[in-house]
Parts: sequence; structure tokens; C-alpha cells
Amino acid sequence: MPNQAVAGLAKVGFIMFSFLNGVRMDPGLVKISGKKALALGFAIFLYPFTMVHTCIIKFPPESRFSDKDRMQFLKNTDIYLALITTSQFVGVNTVLMELKLINTQLGHLALASTLISELLRFAYSIFLGYLQIVFTIESSLGTKMLMSSLFFALMVFVVAKAMVLWLIKRTPTGKPMSEVHINFVIGVLMTMSATSDAFGVYYLFGPFLFGLVVPAGSPLATGVIAKLETVTNGLLLPLLLTFCSSTFDVFGFWKNFDMMMDFKVSAYGYGVKLVLTFLTCMACRMGARDASAFSLIVNAKGVLEVASFLSFSGAGEPDANSAMLLIFVLTTALQPLIRLLYDPSKQYVGYKRKSIQFASHNTELPVLTCAHKQEDAVAALKMLEFWNPTRTSPLSIYGLCLQDLVGSFTPQIINHQLGQKSSLTSSSASQPIVDVFNYFKTEFRRVGVVVSAFTAISPQKLMYEDICWMSFDKAVCIVIVPFHKKWNPKGQLVHESGELRNLNIAVLDRAPCSVGILIDRRTSHGVGSMFVSSPTYRVVVLFFGGADDRESMAIGGRMAGSPRVQLTVVRFSGRGPGSERSWDEVFDDESLRILRHEMADASNVRFLEEEVRDGSDTAQVVRSLKEDFDLMIVGRRHEEEMEALSGLSEWAELPELGPVGDILAGGDMGTAASVLVVQQQIMKVSHNLILNS
Repeated sequence: MPNQAVAGLAKVGFIMFSFLNGVRMDPGLVKISGKKALALGFAIFLYPFTMVHTCIIKFPPESRFSDKDRMQFLKNTDIYLALITTSQFVGVNTVLMELKLINTQLGHLALASTLISELLRFAYSIFLGYLQIVFTIESSLGTKMLMSSLFFALMVFVVAKAMVLWLIKRTPTGKPMSEVHINFVIGVLMTMSATSDAFGVYYLFGPFLFGLVVPAGSPLATGVIAKLETVTNGLLLPLLLTFCSSTFDVFGFWKNFDMMMDFKVSAYGYGVKLVLTFLTCMACRMGARDASAFSLIVNAKGVLEVASFLSFSGAGEPDANSAMLLIFVLTTALQPLIRLLYDPSKQYVGYKRKSIQFASHNTELPVLTCAHKQEDAVAALKMLEFWNPTRTSPLSIYGLCLQDLVGSFTPQIINHQLGQKSSLTSSSASQPIVDVFNYFKTEFRRVGVVVSAFTAISPQKLMYEDICWMSFDKAVCIVIVPFHKKWNPKGQLVHESGELRNLNIAVLDRAPCSVGILIDRRTSHGVGSMFVSSPTYRVVVLFFGGADDRESMAIGGRMAGSPRVQLTVVRFSGRGPGSERSWDEVFDDESLRILRHEMADASNVRFLEEEVRDGSDTAQVVRSLKEDFDLMIVGRRHEEEMEALSGLSEWAELPELGPVGDILAGGDMGTAASVLVVQQQIMKVSHNLILNS
């Protein structure tokens, strides 16, 4: 009796799990899939189908299997082989999330391919069930089964969908779904499972279809997921796995290993599926390592297969136990292999200079600007307005709206120039940011500015992959990301996000180009400030030395080409006489000499020297400059032994900004000057800065 109660609760968990998978699944991904995803999706569907229907089992004459055992074995083989060799969209998504690969290029391809395979398998299963009844039992019964299935699906997609849309319309924009409505949907969910079973359809068919009609990213999807996810993933599914594990007899398995024919056939079939998937990837011109990683990802197994075995076989049966053991082995062994084979950061390793300092003055300057909110886009574009775009050296701005993925499995990158739209209802949240980029595009198109807007919808912890990929794909020289703190016009801190801080740190570590963190302290915020143009823009570059400061000075030098910009370069020196000069100092002197030469006739540029003894003097001088400028530019990294910065790192609260950037970002600055903390492109990738989150 207790076992039956536990099994019942486990199946309730599986019903909720199937519903949540339907809610998060986005069939619209098929529409934007490329030819490679379509080919791989068809192949992933075709291989299990071919293996199951061509598998022939022959027993040797001296076999100790009885005729009854052979019949039972042959009955289970098709089911086990199909479950082990079939690629499940949910299992693939789970593995990609655990490995933090869901919004990599390989992750996008795996999701699209398995979704196509899943939809093909779904249609094929209904058609095959109809044919089996028609040709083996009775044609009229097969027709009734098909008609009842179609009627049930029609009821879900018409009646249930209308109900769902009505509930969503009753929810005010930006407000969460009411508890009454969410509880009502959960009640309908359980009714759907019982109804599908009454119609002669698999009991999980109804909950899954009902999940599909709930718009991904809608308030209803978000509310239902928040309500059910904890109890499903935190209680019921672990209960399912615990129940299955408690019935497993390890010693009995090894004692009767010769009898575990389903286990052996399934293992062989899984190996064949891996090889065939790998060969198909190679035929699609994928690299060997990527093809291997892709093959392992799309053949990942997990809780869905365990629950399926429990449904078809029942816990405690030898075949079910052997299959669950195979799934456990595959789950624990494959993920380390995937990590070993595929590291997305390696594709961003810089072998070609992508920075402002080394950019040609007579070619287009590509810049990537990231925005979480409208204010982020406005702040970045108001600064870029003074980057001196000309017809000989135009400014190409790629605006990337960053939106958290909620209520869906499928991350997306939307190109608004191509008229692409997301199937996620929450994607409209990025439209105000897109409008800001479009306004800037219209306003400055005649002065050498080209603006392209994109939206990246992905989990916030993994957004750095979208930023790095866009930087790499568009070959930008610098990516500008907003600071994780926000102030109001009175200088009071109103928002701080640890997740955005971690995101910025990951971008600093992985970006294939230079990175700028923009700290917006302007007194005028919002869209209204877009229409206010200042006749002059006062910029100061704080120069201590090093690659990052040379990059900062290159940005200042480009801005100084605009007659509206008043540029001041302040060089700090603290090394005593007779000290040995490093190569970095030689490069610093040469960079300053070149800028002085280029700006010799410019009346809007001045150079200052500040002699300081230690970090305390430097902090005092930096604070004295805060009221005289609209923008302060400083490098992030400096020599640790530099006397001018001695002692500052020990008190830094934000080490990712460097010692000077940390001072300028402090809450006690009390200034309206914005700050741009710059890091020049890192030619070799190091992961030491990423925070474990």
C-alpha cells in the first residue's frame, strides 16, 4: 500500500512535469530553424525509427530462454530500444542548462534539432497507433481511436486555448496572474490528464498539449511555473527517482546479467545512435569535437526516460531496473565528456586585434551596446553621440536588448532589421529599448551613424554568451555594458543587482574585443534626455599607464575629433628618479606623443601632469576633478607595483573596475559625471574572474 501511494504521487509529479515542459516549449522555434537544424532533426527522428523496425533478435538453439521468456523479451525490446535511442527535447534542455550551454551556438542547434525530431515523432506516434489498430484489430476501432484523439486535440487547442487567452486578457499589463486563476488552471490540468485517459489516449498527452496552448513567457506561464516548479522538481520528481532507486537490486542485476537482454540491446542501440549522429554532423560540415559534443547532448537521458520505464514496466521488474541503471550510467558519464569536448569560450580567443587603439581611422568603427532597460540605451547612445562619426569613419552601432528568459525553454536572438519577432509574449518588454535605438538611427543617419537593433532572450546568468557571440559575429571593436548600480537625479542609489555584476565580470573575462562598463550618473534620465543636446561635452582621460589606459586615451582621441568635445588628458606619475623603465612605459610615452602630435592644432585638447606619491594622493586628485567633467574615462587594469595606485586595491569594493574605477563608482563621489571603465581586448582567455553563481 505505501508503495502504491508513493507511485501515485510520483505519477502526479510526472503529470505536472509534462505540463511544465509543454508550457516552456516553443514550437515557433521550428520556423526560424536553418537547413542544418532541419536535416539533423529529421536524422535524429529517423535513426530510432529505423532501428526499432529493423531490429531482428535471433536466439541460439542452445539458448536457455523458454518460449514464454522469448515472447516477453520480444515484447519489451521495441519499447526499451525506442526509449533509449529517442532524443527528448526536455532532456536536452536540462543538460544544456546544467552545463550552461543553452544559449551557445551548439545549444541553439541542439534545441532546434530535437524540437523538430519531437514534433515528427509526435505526429508519427498517432499515425502509427491508428495503423496498428486498423491492420491488427479492427478498422472501425482504429477510426474511432483516431477521431477521438483528433477531437480531444481540437478541444484542447480551441476550447482550452480560448480559456487561457481569456485569463491572460483579464490580467493587467505588468501585473502577475491572480492565485485564483492559477489554481483554476492547475485544476484543469488534472482534468486534462483524466480526460485524455478516458479518450483512450496516453494520460500524459492531455497535460502536454494543454501546456503547449499556454503562451510561453506570458503572466500565466510565469505564475504556473512559479507555483508548480518547486513542488514538482523539489519534491515529486525526486520522490519518483527515489522510489525507482529503492526497488533496484544491484546484486540481482549482476547475478542475472545474462538474462538482461533488453539492457544489452538498448546499450548497443544507443552506441549505434551515437555513431550515426556523429557521422551526420560530420556530413553537415561540423568539426569533430563539436560533432562529438552535439551527439552526446542530443542523446542525453534523464528523469523523462525513468518515468517512462516506470509507466510501461513498473518498478522492481528486472528489465526496468536494467534500463534505469543504463540511464544512470549515461547521465553521470556524458556530462563530463561534453565539458571536455566543447568549451564555447575558445571560439572567442582573440588572434586579431579588435580594439579602438588599433582600429583604422578611415574605416567603419563597429560598437556593441547592451541594454537591460531604456535608461541603459539612452545613456550609451548619448555618449556615442560624441564619438565623432564621419562619412570616412562611420560609427556602426549594434544595439542588443538583454531580456531574461522566463516561462520558456528556448533562448532566442531576434534581428529587428529582418522583421523577426519572438513567439514569446514577454518579448514585447524589449520594444521600448528597440524604439530608443530606432530613434537614434533616424536622428543621426546623415552624420555617419548606422544602428542595428537586436534582442537576446536568455537566462540572465548565461547572457554573457549572447554578448560575446554578437561581439564575435559582428567583429566589433568594443562592447559597452551598463553598470549594475543605478542612481536617481539626486545621487541616491535606487537599484543594485548582483546578477548584473556577475554578468559584467563574465563579459570582461570572455569578450573577444575591448569592453567598457558605463556608470551612468547623469542628472537627466529617461527618454526625455534623448531630446536634450548639450553644446559641449567635457571629457577627461585619467592616464596612469598600461594597455587599458592607452585604450581609454584612444577613445578620448576619437571623441576629440568632434568640435563639441573638450578633452583633458591627465597623466599621473609616481615613480621616483632613476627607476627602471618598463616596455609598458615606453608604449605609454609613444601613445601620448602620437596623440599630442595629432592634436597639436586642436584648441579643444589639453594635457596635464599630476605628480602623486601614493594611492591616497591619487584618490584626492581624482575626487577634485569630479565636478569639472561630464565623462571620466579610465582603464581597468594597472601594474600592481605602481606607486600612484599603492594601497587602493586593498580597500576596493568592486575589484572588477580596478582601483580608480572603484573610487569613481563609490557612493560618496556625489558627482553628475558619468564614468567609462575600459578594458582593452584580452588576447588569451582566462576564466579566473568569473564568479561562481
